[in-house]
Amino acid sequence: MSYKTLFGLAIIITISWMLILGETYVFFAVVRPLGPPVGLPELHGSAILSSALKIVLTIGLGALWVAVMFAVWALLFRTTRTPTSAS
Repeated sequence: MSYKTLFGLAIIITISWMLILGETYVFFAVVRPLGPPVGLPELHGSAILSSALKIVLTIGLGALWVAVMFAVWALLFRTTRTPTSAS
């Protein structure tokens, strides 16, 4: 393995952990608290709306994860590919 490949692998691992930490914070600080206050009766389906919003935001976080990982993979692939002859 070349240093370029190891450096690219280290970048992917670092970005993965940053995404894990960032998305965990967003999930527990933003998505999870969304919802009707505890002890109050349900008004006009607010519990259903907040549950749907939580599901949509969680799917959005997952899609963000996949998009960033594909972008990083594409950048790494572009910088580490071996040129081939055109013959």
